[in-house]
Amino acid sequence: MTKYRVTDLKLFGPKGMRFFSIPLFATALLWAGPTFSGSMADPAPHDWTGFYAGLNAGMVKHTMSITDIQASTFYATLQEVSNPSFTGGIQAGFRKQLSQSKASGVYGLELSANFSRAAFNQVYGSPFALYQLSAQNELKNVYLLQFIGGIAADKALLFLAAGLSWSNITGNMTSLDSVPFFNSFNAGKKVFGTAVGGGVEYAVTHAISARFKLDVITPNTYVSVGNTDFNFQISNSIVQGSIGVNYTFG
Repeated sequence: MTKYRVTDLKLFGPKGMRFFSIPLFATALLWAGPTFSGSMADPAPHDWTGFYAGLNAGMVKHTMSITDIQASTFYATLQEVSNPSFTGGIQAGFRKQLSQSKASGVYGLELSANFSRAAFNQVYGSPFALYQLSAQNELKNVYLLQFIGGIAADKALLFLAAGLSWSNITGNMTSLDSVPFFNSFNAGKKVFGTAVGGGVEYAVTHAISARFKLDVITPNTYVSVGNTDFNFQISNSIVQGSIGVNYTFG
């Protein structure tokens, strides 16, 4: 009886044409295995590390509160609330991702500048009241320097922000009648303050991402002195929401 070894087994096609041998087929599988398994592996998660810069646009609302400290002209706090107005600006910063796992912490620092004209204009009181005042103010620029911290889940980044603000606010209050407490005083100022916010960002490509961000900005309270030495305490609150696009370098 004729005996055959596995290594001698050969496959034949039509008319005795030999295709390949078993040893050659096994070798081909060994080489193809790593390539095949590598193509089936999950892609690496998005990396949020790097310097970035971008543009944003949105809406801003400004509230100015004026209190007569001596309670001589008006006996309550007057609130001047602007209508939501357009704002646009730029941002730039650096982020660092802690690890390349599917979910990882991200931290960084961001500087932004937004420009707007959130204006308010109103007359308080009447000719028959104790006072009649004309009030105007306008929020022009807001600059933020914020620490960023969040959680990245592959292409999605959920983040919080907190830091310092610098706001450029103009305004004045003018008396329209003969009450002798003051003629006018300046209600505006370029003032530092704080800012807290948060948002979500999504990586559209390796370098380009889109985001939504909301900030609540609180400039420091300040005092303005009228022309007759009456003091008025002024506080401001700014709410700013924007959508933007970032480009990450590297």
